[in-house]
Amino acid sequence: MSDAVEVDSVDGLKLEAEIDVPETLGGALLLCHPHPQMGGTMNAPLLLALRDRLVAGGWGVLRFNYRGIGSSEGETGTGGPEEGDARGALRRLRQLCPGVPMAVAGWSFGAGVALRILPREPALEAVVAIAPSVRGKEGVTIPVPAAHEVRATAPILVVCGERDEQVSPADARAWAESVPTARYVEVRGANHFFWGQYDRLGDTVASFLDEIL
Repeated sequence: MSDAVEVDSVDGLKLEAEIDVPETLGGALLLCHPHPQMGGTMNAPLLLALRDRLVAGGWGVLRFNYRGIGSSEGETGTGGPEEGDARGALRRLRQLCPGVPMAVAGWSFGAGVALRILPREPALEAVVAIAPSVRGKEGVTIPVPAAHEVRATAPILVVCGERDEQVSPADARAWAESVPTARYVEVRGANHFFWGQYDRLGDTVASFLDEIL
């Protein structure tokens, strides 16, 4: 059962959020949702499936709505303002789940947000980027940091579907192979939405995160 919590973005906006905490807590994960202007919310089915898988494995999971989505204050952007939302949510997660490893994961637009906050959050133990738009799209989302700009020591998992029709798996692979702390996994037969592949995706992410624990 998810519990509603209130999150403050770094610039003071009130954001809608929910947290699930297992009885035995081993780590805490922030989930960043897909594009706010394309129907993405913290209740995206893929994120709910990941939450269920990871809570069962001992991870506390916080989901939140970016500014302008649901009951969150503010207006949506192309990724920059949403970084402040994610950082505020991460700060709240640290308060709710103190003393355990912290990680952040995101899907699509949210994957870019997760990767971009990493340089400003050195205490993060890991980042999971699911189907990131490495190059970005003008007016839609800003790109992820160039490989040479990523100086974080936290391990990074980049996951794409073999048949992703929204972002380029080749670009994601090339980016991951250029970052010393990153690894790339491609899910055979999966598209951008990982239809019918939630279990495989969940196992991939859980296996990576469990290495931290």
